[in-house]
Amino acid sequence: MTADLEHCVQEVVDVVMGVSRVIRSQMRRHRDPRMSVPQFRALIFIRRQMASVSDLAEHLGLTRPTTTALVDKLVRMGWVERVGDARDRRRVRLRLTQAGEAILAAAQARTQTYFLSLLAGLSPSERDCVLQAMQILRRSVLTEAPEVPSRIEGEVA
Repeated sequence: MTADLEHCVQEVVDVVMGVSRVIRSQMRRHRDPRMSVPQFRALIFIRRQMASVSDLAEHLGLTRPTTTALVDKLVRMGWVERVGDARDRRRVRLRLTQAGEAILAAAQARTQTYFLSLLAGLSPSERDCVLQAMQILRRSVLTEAPEVPSRIEGEVA
């Protein structure tokens, strides 16, 4: 690998990780005040995939009983529902309700407003450069990379 390529790779990794931290921080900051951070992380994970309690426990690093209690509370709050697995009737999947979707959408909208304020300070040509860089990364990294399990992608920690 050439020095230029190594520098480019390091910059991409540093920037993507830094931006991911800011996004996670802003999303947590703008979550509904009735929601704990583990509940918030659970909702984001469930939105990405109809997960089982075991999948969610593994993602959150919690025991199954603790995760079951967390899910029970999310169900009582009306943010999550349990749904039978179409392929395996013994399994139960978790799915966001409309209220759960709405609560995450609100946090996401406030986070996007934060980024709008940051990017508004860029000149039109700088915004064009950012957009071009994002399109290049999307094309070269996201479309060319082998499928990555969703729990790795931009996890909320």
